[in-house]
Amino acid sequence: MSLFLISTSRNISSLYRQRFLSFTPRLLSSNQYNNDIIQAKKQLKVNPSSAKQSPRLRRYHYYVLSIATGALIGTIYALRQVRKHEGSLPEYVANPELLERKAMEARPLPPPITKHITFDVPPRKNFPFNITLYQFVTCPFCCKVRAYLNYNRIPYDIVEVNSVTQKETKWSLYNSVPIVVIENEQIQLNDSNMIISAIESYLRQPTQTFKNIMKLYKSVVEKDQKGNLIFNYPNRYFIIEPLINDQLEVIKEEQKPIVNNQTESFFTRFFSRFFSRSISQSDIDSKKLQNEPIYKPKSNEENVYERQWREWVDNTFIHVISPNIYCTLRQSLNTMHWFSKAGEWEEIFPWYQRWIFIYVGAITMRGLAIYLKKKYNLNDNVRISLYACGNEWVNSIGEKDFHGGSEPNLADLNVYGILTTIQGSEAFQDLMDNTKIQPWFKRMKNLVELHRIDTSIMTIIECTGCTLIAYGIPFSMFVFTIAHHPFRVIIAMTSAFFWLLSLLLSSLLWFAVVPLRNQLAFAVPFAVLFQEIFRYLFYRVIKKAEFALQKVQLQELTEKGMVFDRFAVAYAAGYGFGFISGTFAIVNVLSDMTGPGTIGIFGHSQDFFIATAFLTLAIILLNTFWGVVLFTSLDQGGIHQYLGPIVVVLTHMLFSCLTLFNRTTRPIYSISIITGYVILCGIIVYALFLRGFNIRQRLNRQ
Repeated sequence: MSLFLISTSRNISSLYRQRFLSFTPRLLSSNQYNNDIIQAKKQLKVNPSSAKQSPRLRRYHYYVLSIATGALIGTIYALRQVRKHEGSLPEYVANPELLERKAMEARPLPPPITKHITFDVPPRKNFPFNITLYQFVTCPFCCKVRAYLNYNRIPYDIVEVNSVTQKETKWSLYNSVPIVVIENEQIQLNDSNMIISAIESYLRQPTQTFKNIMKLYKSVVEKDQKGNLIFNYPNRYFIIEPLINDQLEVIKEEQKPIVNNQTESFFTRFFSRFFSRSISQSDIDSKKLQNEPIYKPKSNEENVYERQWREWVDNTFIHVISPNIYCTLRQSLNTMHWFSKAGEWEEIFPWYQRWIFIYVGAITMRGLAIYLKKKYNLNDNVRISLYACGNEWVNSIGEKDFHGGSEPNLADLNVYGILTTIQGSEAFQDLMDNTKIQPWFKRMKNLVELHRIDTSIMTIIECTGCTLIAYGIPFSMFVFTIAHHPFRVIIAMTSAFFWLLSLLLSSLLWFAVVPLRNQLAFAVPFAVLFQEIFRYLFYRVIKKAEFALQKVQLQELTEKGMVFDRFAVAYAAGYGFGFISGTFAIVNVLSDMTGPGTIGIFGHSQDFFIATAFLTLAIILLNTFWGVVLFTSLDQGGIHQYLGPIVVVLTHMLFSCLTLFNRTTRPIYSISIITGYVILCGIIVYALFLRGFNIRQRLNRQ
């Protein structure tokens, strides 16, 4: 800042000095100017050396003055900034729950889910909450959380956060990942260790609400000098144990007339305050009958041992990872390529940003690795530090299968999660080859990743099936009845354009009536009326252009020995209306249907996709035969000239209004689907009647 002010001061002074010197001769009279020149020449003759030094000295004096002025201004600014925060301590936020609640209210719903993780077997323990995980796929702390959820087979949704813009987590006050949201209760969990501890505490001590667990993991939030919030969780490594034996003793004591308050332990009082459920003997007996696993509480020594190694993972093991995967420029570049592949950067970033992240990021991370090696006092050969951590971990396991014994504990899952981050790097392969950690890693992988299901194939199959339901019959109709007749194709495309005009007017009305924008029941009737008005207007256009259309179609009619078929025109016009209407109804649903599978997460019906497909098919076919009925009845005249349009408008209004039942808390798709296909059958019969179709005559001809 001081250098900038010095440079600016010098440039401004130089500019004004030049302007002053250029205008000074003009301000002096010519006689005075000549006298000055004469005096200067005399001085040059008397003392030429002093005349040569004078301009230089003045220039040096000017430079010194400019630098001193800039330094003074910069010093004043710096002192002001220092004194502004001098002696100020971090400001602690008294009520962070209120801030977090406001942040959760600002969270966009539904979240931009990129993947849904599910399993082909039930969870190890019941966890009746829906989880959304905000993550970087290559973040080691996010990998710890994923390893824990995968091991316990808890389904969860993933929101992949853009590592540059982080727009997916702009709503959160916690400026890091991972972030887990308990959707059922809109609770935000921060910090990988706190997330794991909170969920593990619920699995060991189920409660009616997850908020009871969060009361034991209060955050200490402080505001630094720049106003940023810093979250700290003092209890992030601690797990709540259910203390089954103590609770059973309390239950037995409650059956006695006199309760000995002195024998009630502190922990029993503590947990009874926050938890409304307890584990009774009847619960244990029922679990034995159902062959469910019964949780055995760990001893205090086991909990301390597990907690110590969880802290070792964060304080020691994590610090040797980055210096090893970025130990050379070549390995740094290979690691960035691995991250690009694992994180699917091709789908997130454009090619030029991905190129910058890979190559510029490789150089930057190489410099960071050098800094981290010095900061944590690692060996000059960082592989030695990595092998030392690997051997230390293996020695802690000993002859056991896992660090937790016969089953993994949280320390096992933490180490495994971090190692999955670097699976594609040379450091990972060197660790496997030069230590005895590989057998343990394979055992962990079999437990953690065995029952995962790739939902991408499932969603593609469902999308394909629903697309065939919605467009199978209409596509066949187009291929066999319209595609081979260019005239009918033109009619269908023109009628689709008229439907778009009706949609435009409906949208303008919806936009103009601001108070009723959220009321779909207001927009539906007007949308139906606009569609039928433009259907009638298209009929009038066809009537006006009928003579010209006959000329256009003359060659085709002559070749096939046909006459101008008004029924075919009505059929093509109705098909165009129906196809564009069905496309607008289902195209966004098909886009969401390709994955991830999110139906049911926010209380949606599991039948939403297939119901939408059947409703789309119904609306396409209904519009097709509504067009036939309207055009044919208006051409036929008589009572049908009035009856036909009335039937079309009323049935269209009835079907559209019945679809409003699909927006209730518990959608009733059966009402709109069954009624829609009943109306379709009636409209088809009426259209055939107007066409003059007679079943008896057809049978007699055969």
